[in-house]
Amino acid sequence: MGKIFFYICDYTGNTERCLIHTNSIRIRRQDRPENIPCITTDPIQLVDLLHNLRFFPRFRLKVANALFVRWEPSNTLIINLVPPTKEHLDYHWGERAVHMMWELVELTELMAWLSTLGGAFSALGNYQPACADTAGKISMHQMKLAFRLGDPALVARCQLYLAISLIQRAEFAAAKQIIQRVYRSERKQKEPETRLLKMCLGIWSKLRYEYDLHIKRMQSGK
Repeated sequence: MGKIFFYICDYTGNTERCLIHTNSIRIRRQDRPENIPCITTDPIQLVDLLHNLRFFPRFRLKVANALFVRWEPSNTLIINLVPPTKEHLDYHWGERAVHMMWELVELTELMAWLSTLGGAFSALGNYQPACADTAGKISMHQMKLAFRLGDPALVARCQLYLAISLIQRAEFAAAKQIIQRVYRSERKQKEPETRLLKMCLGIWSKLRYEYDLHIKRMQSGK
């Protein structure tokens, strides 16, 4: 097959040259040539044509032969794009997008409510062990929502909230592992989140302080 090609001119006048090869087609940007025969079509039909050229060798060969017979390479064809008479709308994907958008809104609002509620129970957890336990359960629910939202930084913050609950319940070893894991994971990122790192350091200081108080209470109890 020789060098058979045609040009595509979009709405704004930009032109791309489509070179038909034996195995596929190649498209590259180029200035529009002058005095070349032109046909008009819409983008929907053009997309179908380009996909058929790319994936069906026999169709590609027939198109190349037709171009060569009717329009010699020195007198190439231009496909001029015009807006379609009826826009092609993907209603099924539109419904999915709307559903995903509303789910995101609902999850974000629920996360805000849980953050407020969890913060209140966490503050009371310094004095009431039952409240610390409830704050830990709320943190677990927040973590599940964070996974559904697909936000790694939010997941890490929920893990730190859980670590605070563990500290209040004197489960220092488990809290220590969570804080260290989150801190080391964030430090490995190309652009670590400063806020998250400071949260780790602050909760680590709380862990050390509460652990020292716990040891003193144990010793005085003896």
